[in-house]
Amino acid sequence: MKTVSDVYQAKYLAKKRKRIFLRLFLWFIFGLAIIVGLVYLLFFSKLFYVKEVSIANQSFISNQEIGQAVDEFLAQKRFFVSGFSNLIFVESDKIQSLVINNFPQAENVTVEKEYPHTVKISLDGKTALGVWCFSMSDQNKCFYFDKNGVAFETSADSDGPLLLRIEDEKGRFEKLGQAVADKELLSFILSIRPELEKIKIDIKKITIPAVEYFRIDAETSEGWKVYFSTRDDLKNQVNSLNVFLSQKISPEKRSQLQYIDVRIPNRVYYK
Repeated sequence: MKTVSDVYQAKYLAKKRKRIFLRLFLWFIFGLAIIVGLVYLLFFSKLFYVKEVSIANQSFISNQEIGQAVDEFLAQKRFFVSGFSNLIFVESDKIQSLVINNFPQAENVTVEKEYPHTVKISLDGKTALGVWCFSMSDQNKCFYFDKNGVAFETSADSDGPLLLRIEDEKGRFEKLGQAVADKELLSFILSIRPELEKIKIDIKKITIPAVEYFRIDAETSEGWKVYFSTRDDLKNQVNSLNVFLSQKISPEKRSQLQYIDVRIPNRVYYK
């Protein structure tokens, strides 16, 4: 048989449990409201929506093309939600990669977010170091390449006095943005002109012939060629050339030369 005290205590505990339950329920509703509010704020409201893509462009690339590519990227849906154009979720590094991959002519690309509504992009145009022409494909094509050896724009198939011209009879071209050659070969080729300038020889173009491996031909402005080997030190080969020209060939006979072959150490062949 329950006493009055027991009844009173039971009622007190029941009320206490109701208060606790009500308090937990209210906290749950409050937390749910915060979550719903945040979801709305981040994905459906316009509070941090990207409204402007600002482009500081020092290249010949059209701002309209860049802006269109970035707009399409921002409009992509992820997990069936299009609200990722919210500036909070914009990933600057991905937009930077997008510009670099879609526009090989661009360099020094930076992307910054400026709250509440702006993505700021700045870029420069690449400077052509030379013209690289591929002749193994069905159609001969020439491309400007930069200091890193990356083909970034189509070039007219013509000689130019300022830009170094390389005729590649072995390489294959796939797309803009690719390296025209591996680093070692590119470094060797780009060193030829300055090394020959040291001995007062100017070159018109450089050829990577299909007939032999490891051979590079440099055609001088006088009309004759120098055959180099990529397997040996370039400076030693240029030194052998200089010694040969100064000791064996008179200035008058140089115009009659067809080629000078310095690929074998300590030996020079000519015609």
